[in-house]
Amino acid sequence: METTRNNPLDIRHISPNVRELIKQYAAVNNCTQAEMLERIVLEWNTQQSDSERPSGDEDE
Repeated sequence: METTRNNPLDIRHISPNVRELIKQYAAVNNCTQAEMLERIVLEWNTQQSDSERPSGDEDE
């Protein structure tokens, strides 16, 4: 992923248990730990963005 090369995410502040989960998810998804972390962050940001949208007429 291009973002990882340009702005790598720092995982030093992440707990060892979470780092282990990222490592396992990366292995299952056949990607690097950095790519897996980026996917997690992107998904989190998407969900946060979706939940912060003001309510309105969704049919319009």
